[in-house]
Amino acid sequence: MKYVNFDSISIKNFLSVGEDPVEIDFNAGLNIITGNNKDKVDRRNGVGKSTVADSIYFAIFGSTLRDLKKEHIVNNITQRNCEVELKFHVNIDGVKSQYKLIRKLSPTKCYLYKDSEDITRDSIQNTTEYIAKLLNTTPDVFQNCIIMTVNNAIPFMAKKKLDKRKFIEGIFNLQVFSNMLNTVRGDYNKVVRELDIECTKYEEISNSLGVHTEQKQNYIDDRARSLAKLEARREVNNRHISEHEKQAAEYTDVSVSKIHDNISKIEALIPDVESKIQNILTKHSEYNTLIDVHIAKKEKISVGGSECPVCLSKIDNDHRHYIDEHKEKLDKLISELGDKSEEYKIKLSQAKELLGTLKDKRDRQSSALNEARIQKQDIKNINERIKQLKSINKDIADDIKSLGRHDTSIDRVIAECEKRLDRTQNDINDIKKTMSRLDIIKFVVSEEGVKSYIVKKILQLFNAKLSHYLKKMDSNCICIFNEYFEEEIINEKGKPCSYFNFSGAERKNIDLACLFAFMDIRRLQGDVAFNFSMYDELFDSSLDERGVELVIDILKERIEQHNECVMVISHRKESVKLATGEIIFLEKQNGVTVRVETPETELK
Repeated sequence: MKYVNFDSISIKNFLSVGEDPVEIDFNAGLNIITGNNKDKVDRRNGVGKSTVADSIYFAIFGSTLRDLKKEHIVNNITQRNCEVELKFHVNIDGVKSQYKLIRKLSPTKCYLYKDSEDITRDSIQNTTEYIAKLLNTTPDVFQNCIIMTVNNAIPFMAKKKLDKRKFIEGIFNLQVFSNMLNTVRGDYNKVVRELDIECTKYEEISNSLGVHTEQKQNYIDDRARSLAKLEARREVNNRHISEHEKQAAEYTDVSVSKIHDNISKIEALIPDVESKIQNILTKHSEYNTLIDVHIAKKEKISVGGSECPVCLSKIDNDHRHYIDEHKEKLDKLISELGDKSEEYKIKLSQAKELLGTLKDKRDRQSSALNEARIQKQDIKNINERIKQLKSINKDIADDIKSLGRHDTSIDRVIAECEKRLDRTQNDINDIKKTMSRLDIIKFVVSEEGVKSYIVKKILQLFNAKLSHYLKKMDSNCICIFNEYFEEEIINEKGKPCSYFNFSGAERKNIDLACLFAFMDIRRLQGDVAFNFSMYDELFDSSLDERGVELVIDILKERIEQHNECVMVISHRKESVKLATGEIIFLEKQNGVTVRVETPETELK
């Protein structure tokens, strides 16, 4: 259990307080803060009473209840050296520590001392956060459980639902769950972003793996097609080789030289035959010429007449006899020459026939020679083609062997992609597990989770406390909260109604009942207990005399039970008679507030 006891406060150049410090001790009892405004005759407002509440709040949180700008907090006359010094001690399980808190403006400073040791943090903000943590309070809780101001704080029941929840979390010390929820949500959002990143990465790797796998399959398909084409080409080539080899085997080897010899022999005979023909022609021509000559001679001597055609002499019988004998001789000679001519004609025909035979033989041998040459060229071409096809098949075999060597580079890429994909999937699974855990944690620390469970546990006690204080203040309603702190107010006629259906005094009763109930709950929770509470204008607004009496009874009861220092700010003169502790009398003159002894006239 932590007990926070405010010891004293010193106020200087703060709001209406000037160079002369206003010092107040927080003693147990009902203390009344009142005063007189000499700048306005017969007026008790504007003295600076609420300045005390603002100064306490300012010392702890660095701002005022009225949410003034810092330049308006400093006394407008001195305009510098604003300083509030708050002394308090904290008792935790019997261990007591003394603290002194000094907060300044113009210049802005904040100091915190523990047992005379300076424990000020590295910045004013960090020091303020440390103080709030030390006191286990928030500004909202402090305003509604420690200092209740009529004009500057919105009562709990008048707050919006979200503000109510935040306030309750502070009262029940449940803000740790809200902080945890915010942290978990932040972690969850971070994990969601990580999941998005990993899912995007997974998709990219998966797409890349698909591309590489498709490339590999295309490569395999292309290789298979190429192998099939090469095998088909090799098969065709082998068939052609077999056909060519069969063709080559079918060719008969012909001796070209023998044919050459035959041709040479034939060509050697042809000139002789041609020469013989020429001689025969010559002889035949000679015989024919002689025949023509003798025929011409015979014709000359055979011409009829009495005169010699040569000498023109008369032909007698002796001459005729001689002519007839000579004609007979010519006929015989012509016959003999004809026989010779015919003989040579036969010889010529035979020689020409022989020449033709020789030329035919020569032509046939030439044709055979050409065919042999063509055959040899064909065989040579076939052998060259076989050699070429075998060379092509060797290249095809090398290509098939090369294609048979599998390219492992793409396999390595695919294997690496698969490993990365597995790692990413494992990361995604881990992230999803983390998200599942965070989902559970979110529910646990959410409004429907542990908060609702805790509230349910203390709700009966709280509602009992609230009912207790409403009854003590003679309220004409009852108020019950559910686990979500949604209130249900039942009026004296048993009808549900709204907080704003009640009058100001009735609402004040509800506000005070909530205040006291919250203070008790904080104390009963073993969290923190303050020895101090302040009520601004508690007796001055809404409450009638009976209401004031009932509230005073409650305050006195709390003072007796918890040894509290209760301070009530009031501008009613008769309020001082209610004090069981000190009367802090403030006086304002020339715009400056100072603390003075309580005038005797105030005590009568």
